[in-house]
Amino acid sequence: MGAADDVKVAEKAKAGDVEKQNSSFVIDKDFEDVVMTIAPTTDDPSTPSLTFRVWIIGTFFCCLLGALNQLFTFRTNYFVVSSYVAVLLAYPLGLLFAAVLPATTISLGPLGSFSLNPGPFSVKEHVLIGIFGSTGASGIYGTDNLVVQKIFYELEIGPFWSIVFLFTSATLGFGISGVSRKFLVRPAHMIWPSILPSVALYTAFHSGKEQDVDSDGVVHMSRMKVFGIGAVGMAIWHFIGPGFVSPVLQYFPLLCWIAPASSTIAQQVGSPVSGLGVLSFTLDWTSFGSAAMSVPFWSAANLFASYVIFMWIASPLSYSNNIFKQPPGEVPLNSPALISKDGARIGARTLVDKKTNTLIDEVYNENKPIYMSPFFAWSYFGSMATFTAAVSHTIVWYGKDIWARFRMAQNEHEEDIHCKLIDAYPEVPDTWYYGFFAITTVLTILVCHFSGIEMAWYFTFLSIITSVLGTIPIAVVLATSGVSLYMNVISEFIIGCILPGKPVVMMAFKTLGVTVSLQCLTLLSDLKLGHYMKIAPRHVFIVQMCAQIIAVFVCWGTMEGWIGNKDHVEWLELNGKAKGTGATWGASGYNTFYNASLIWGAIGPIRFFFESVYSPIIIGGLVAGTLTPIIFKIGDMVMGSKIIPWHLFQAPLLYTVGSPGSNQAYILSQFIVSCIFQKYMFSRHQGWWKRYNYVLATAFDVGAALLAIFSTFALADQGITMPNWALNPEWLTEVGEPCWLPEE
Repeated sequence: MGAADDVKVAEKAKAGDVEKQNSSFVIDKDFEDVVMTIAPTTDDPSTPSLTFRVWIIGTFFCCLLGALNQLFTFRTNYFVVSSYVAVLLAYPLGLLFAAVLPATTISLGPLGSFSLNPGPFSVKEHVLIGIFGSTGASGIYGTDNLVVQKIFYELEIGPFWSIVFLFTSATLGFGISGVSRKFLVRPAHMIWPSILPSVALYTAFHSGKEQDVDSDGVVHMSRMKVFGIGAVGMAIWHFIGPGFVSPVLQYFPLLCWIAPASSTIAQQVGSPVSGLGVLSFTLDWTSFGSAAMSVPFWSAANLFASYVIFMWIASPLSYSNNIFKQPPGEVPLNSPALISKDGARIGARTLVDKKTNTLIDEVYNENKPIYMSPFFAWSYFGSMATFTAAVSHTIVWYGKDIWARFRMAQNEHEEDIHCKLIDAYPEVPDTWYYGFFAITTVLTILVCHFSGIEMAWYFTFLSIITSVLGTIPIAVVLATSGVSLYMNVISEFIIGCILPGKPVVMMAFKTLGVTVSLQCLTLLSDLKLGHYMKIAPRHVFIVQMCAQIIAVFVCWGTMEGWIGNKDHVEWLELNGKAKGTGATWGASGYNTFYNASLIWGAIGPIRFFFESVYSPIIIGGLVAGTLTPIIFKIGDMVMGSKIIPWHLFQAPLLYTVGSPGSNQAYILSQFIVSCIFQKYMFSRHQGWWKRYNYVLATAFDVGAALLAIFSTFALADQGITMPNWALNPEWLTEVGEPCWLPEE
């Protein structure tokens, strides 16, 4: 590109800044400006891309992150090892490979040849390795389906059909991403804000030797050194702290200390395990992870407000006043368990026929109505409200801009510098996407019909159609406004109304709906990342495809290895109520998935919600989610944003109630960390924040993850436990409950 081109690019960027200031899509301009300035506007098509180094390093991180995150789905608090691990560690590995591998050309006969070392490690190789890692880190949602139907419904479909089910559910989204990529990836206005931190990180690593030297010439500590110190420091802390030596640091239940230990307040409200964890906090990083250092502060504030309103206020008031007419029983307030009219726990082994996997009507009629904890009820209220709030919020706040951007999308690629540069590479033919979509559709029908799931082909078609129709608008919303929608509740509601009494079919239907949508969004975000970083679209497609196939086998193997241990299955069934190490591995996500299959599948939404006291949950959630963004918009139009920042009130986030069954002490700790890094450090020390924030967040994840694995497999599974002492008291070991009830 010449000087004239550079001037044009600068003029367009300036015009874009003016347009951006006037756009309703800009929620936090300062935050977005920091990361939007780093997408490269130049490219060298001869730069090495899909190389031998990419295949070796990328496959390693796909397997590593896939296994780790699949393993951590079994934790009471689901902990995600960020894909930034691959981004960070791939850099020194890539440099090492470039330094030591010989520049030897390997011939593959008619398939061509490749070089073991094509030259310096490039940013394009780095991005492709990151895509390998992000695919592995995303995991395979279908494992939830397999675990629940195997453990709770005693349905084993065997390794072959299990792998086929995971493969088809995880790859159906390829076809939809191919259809929608032209109007969701190419237009410049589809900015995909969620990938901007990755763009910033890649650009920082490959910006030259001056990347750790500021404008005043001051040399700063390298990012890799900060990563190493952060990872080692967190690993040491996790070992001597809440991870092994001092488990009492997992819980600081302030209300349990203030109120009498035997009171209802202490147990049902203050306890973060059996109660709602009001004013509790934790020093266990694995309880919340690096998300606290990743999302903008306004987003964290919305989430914290939601937790306070629904978890700390609405749930205990509902419990104390018994507004849901719940019978007396032993089910804690913080539980996804279902209880009968007599107050006893009830599940699939009682309600569902093992041979036919259908609801036993006689048993249901004897025990109805079925109840859930108040917190579980409010979480479903939030699920309903979140979906309609996201749609309403997008229409009310962004509708005008979305329509204008779609109108200009046809010609926009002629002006966008990123499109001009990416057009130097051949596009992926539509036939690749359509052909793969056809193959996976046929395989999906076969596995759902013949594996033991026994979902008729027409219901499989319905699930695919639902996914296709639902995913396109969801992707539009995410690409433009950054608001995420999910297909789980809608999928459950559709199949539950049409085919009640079939929990296994419902789970498969839901899995297809959710997975197709999630994978499509992941693929589209990878394509947009490749678009920003000028990666050949065909290389992105090949890496996506291969990484997804690898992830299927890795996640399936990890899943089978974990549930093959009887102790681990017992921890899962006790849902975090086990003693000792088992309290950390309660698999609350699987328990919630299981109980949802009873509510939406076995019993059905008509009987469970509309023929009981829970009908306001569905209707109220849908109405509240629809109206809240309208109220905020009216407030903005009438009062403006100088006094009250109405545009920062994000209704979809305000209805993110949370999930029952986990250690709720993370809520306050997560918000405190966000206040420190995303508010104070971002505002007062922005240079440090841009240089180290994401690096340090990833380092903490890595250190905590490695010690969590070590303390579980090398210590707990081998019968090695920490002796009782002040920070590992005997009562905590025996009771597994931070709100100790002393004997009178």
